Parts: sequence; structure tokens; C-alpha cells
Amino acid sequence: MKRLLLICLSFCGIVQAAAPPNFLIILADDHGYGDVSTYHASDVQTPNIDRIGKEGMTFTAMRANCTVCSPSRAALLTGRYADRVGVPGVIRTKPEDSWGYFDPKVPTIANELKKVGYHTGIVGKWHLGLESPNTPNERGFDHFHGFLGDMMDSYTTHLRQGNNYMRLNAETVDPKGHATDIFTEWAGDYLRERAEHNDKPFFLYLAYNAPHFPIEPPPEYLAKVKARAPQLDEKRAMNVAFVEHLDDCIGRVLAVLQETELAQNTVVVFSADNGGSIPHAQNNDPWRGGKQDHYDGGLRVPFVMRWPAQIKPGSRRTTRA
Repeated sequence: MKRLLLICLSFCGIVQAAAPPNFLIILADDHGYGDVSTYHASDVQTPNIDRIGKEGMTFTAMRANCTVCSPSRAALLTGRYADRVGVPGVIRTKPEDSWGYFDPKVPTIANELKKVGYHTGIVGKWHLGLESPNTPNERGFDHFHGFLGDMMDSYTTHLRQGNNYMRLNAETVDPKGHATDIFTEWAGDYLRERAEHNDKPFFLYLAYNAPHFPIEPPPEYLAKVKARAPQLDEKRAMNVAFVEHLDDCIGRVLAVLQETELAQNTVVVFSADNGGSIPHAQNNDPWRGGKQDHYDGGLRVPFVMRWPAQIKPGSRRTTRA
């Protein structure tokens, strides 16, 4: 996944005569390989994530760069091993328990894409620093609407250890609702705004907190799963509902791309920062282990990519990108 920067930059030059593509990178948090139904029969249904692969390419051997959040995000955004950019572990609220400092001298994918004329945005989870010089607007992003911190103590209060890390650029904001829905709405706002000001291509990094614990699906999603699959135990039913809510939200984002006529020339990628959490009933099948393990279950992640203008629908890649 650390090579995604090179993939994006190389795409910019594939069709010299055409407009450069837009990029929408959707990163889920702790999303197990087995919790995407495109890979094998599953008790979870992810038709919108699956559709990205069906309409483009499905990768079956993608690996995250670490088994926890911050290092994978640092690698994704810089194209370098996380240890080489100062993030060997999880960046946390309390300095005495924080394991990294994102090197401000290292350019990010946002910095590099800005050099070639892109507008850059991040919606959702940052998790690479809580203060200057490591806020998103200082690391190459023109627009930030999301959460600076690591995990939320609740998806409905949005606090972390009593702190409000929700921001619109540098401004503290206090939105209402489920965080997954909020980030979906903000992503839609960004896409509509870019469609109205289409003088330059865009790069949107949409980083959901879901399905990272606490597992908090909206009640109507849990009720639907229990009605469909009453054999599931409570923990598994909760996680299935949580993932299906996320999938529906991704479908809403894809619908905005279609609505704004941006879909044809937008590269859409869905992946995750690491494997799912076994104690929270997440599924990494067929791989052994999960989050924080160095078995495949902790490192293998779902990865699907769509670019209607260039990628043949239904393509599959069984080696690492």
C-alpha cells in the first residue's frame, strides 16, 4: 500500500492528451479481509464495496504496511516505510503513550499532487498528529473536514478521552449524528463543490473510523441483520451491521460521483489500514490472526480499484501492487 503514491502519480501521465484523473481513496479502519463479500461467501453483505471491484479491479494479495493505524496511514500518505517517517507505532492523545511523530519534512501524496495541479482534501480520520506542524492543512491538504485523533469513544459523541477533535480545517466543530454518516455527508459536499469548480482535478482521501471499535451500528441496521441471520451471536451481528452501514455510506459517496458526472474519470480505491480485530468478532478469513498480529490476518487487507475510463471491469490481480 505504500506504493499507492507512485500508482497515483503514474496514472496522471497515462493519457497525455486527456484530462488527468481525479482520485478518491477510501480507507476503512480495522476492516477485515473476510468482511468484504467480494472475496468469498460471507455473513456480511458489502454490495457497494464489491461493486468497485466488479466495475474495476480486485486485488487478492494486498498487504497493509503495519497491523495498527498510524503507521499504515503514514506509509500510505508518503510512499515510505512508516519507521522512516517517524511513525513506528500508534500516535495517541497522551504523549507518554504515543509512539510516533510524523516527520514534517517528508512530503505527502497531497503535497506531490498539488505540485501537478490538484486540489487536495481529506474527510474523516487523520491520526497522524494533533497539533502543528502535523495537522492536515500543514501536510499538503487544501481542505480538512474530519477527526484529528485516533479512535472515538463513541460514534455519536465523537469525543476521545473528553476531547473534541472534530475540525473544519483549523476550526473546532461539533456535528450531530453517527460519525460514519457525517463523514459521508462531508465527502459528498466536497465532491459537489469540486464538480462546481472543475478547473483542476482533485484528490480526496476519505478515511472512515468504521469499523474500528467501539462497534456501534445504527439500531435499524442491527435489527435488519438479526432478522436476516438470527443464528449470529450478538457480537458478530453487531459487527456485520456496522460494516453494512459503512458499505451503504460508501454507496452514497459513489452515487454523488455519478450524480456530478465525475465517475468516469475518477480513480476510486477502497482498502483498510490493517486487519480486523478478533476480540470484536471481525472476520479476516481465510487468514490466520488479526489486528496487531503479524500473521496474514493482521496484514492482508481488502483492496479494490475502479477507473471506468481505463480499467477493464472484472479485472483481478493476484500479486501485490
